Amino acid sequence: MIDWQDKVALVTGGASGIGRALAGALATRGARLIVADIDSDGAAAVAAALGGQSVAVDLAAPRAAAGLISQAYDLAGRLDFVASNAGMGSGPGPKRLLKADLDAPRVAEMFEVNMFAAVRLAQAWVPRLEAAGERGRLMITGSENSLSVPDAVKTFGLGLYAASKHGVLILAEWLRGECIGGNKPLDVHMLLPGGVYTGMTADGLGPDPENWPAEMGIILPERAADIALAGLDAGLFYIPTHRHLIDDMRARYGGMAAATAALL
Repeated sequence: MIDWQDKVALVTGGASGIGRALAGALATRGARLIVADIDSDGAAAVAAALGGQSVAVDLAAPRAAAGLISQAYDLAGRLDFVASNAGMGSGPGPKRLLKADLDAPRVAEMFEVNMFAAVRLAQAWVPRLEAAGERGRLMITGSENSLSVPDAVKTFGLGLYAASKHGVLILAEWLRGECIGGNKPLDVHMLLPGGVYTGMTADGLGPDPENWPAEMGIILPERAADIALAGLDAGLFYIPTHRHLIDDMRARYGGMAAATAALL
């Protein structure tokens, strides 16, 4: 198991949802917390409750990730763990791809936060780790939508959001490949939540999880955080929070198998 005592942990999107639960779980294990969020008041409240520090940051700005890493070092002098957890949905407007405004500022911001922020954080952090002769651990929050078109939400019009989450999985897989074999001082992990009761999911599905599709298997953020830390303890790259994620992937595998049999 990872010894978190006095490790410095930065959690983005830490003011609410999975991020807040991760921060709480890490603090319970002895980590020193830096809570980052666009919601400065929320981040400050969470940090105060956990005895940590907070940073206000909008990761939709391309240079914000590098600035956040610098701020974390200014605050704590080192950085052992980063949870690149901040995320955003596609927001108002047409949900279906045939009608979606692909040029809307919100779309670009979503891809910046959901997909590119994790890589930008790694780019800014790794040189500092190398210079100090230290090793860090990066956990990126994806989604069940990183892996498939889940049966429970396939009518919800999540194409753009899902694309950003699928994209960050591919980036994480390639980033892990660049770090394997001691080439870079960074361990990379991918948290893949299914249905978790957070403000973002409640905005899309309504405030009462009792009315959400039963097949989503909604869990609380604290359960997702416990699974995440268990996955880190086990040294896993893929850290799923629900058993049905593997079932949802079978349609893609089956389609590929059928196409291969027909063509090759």
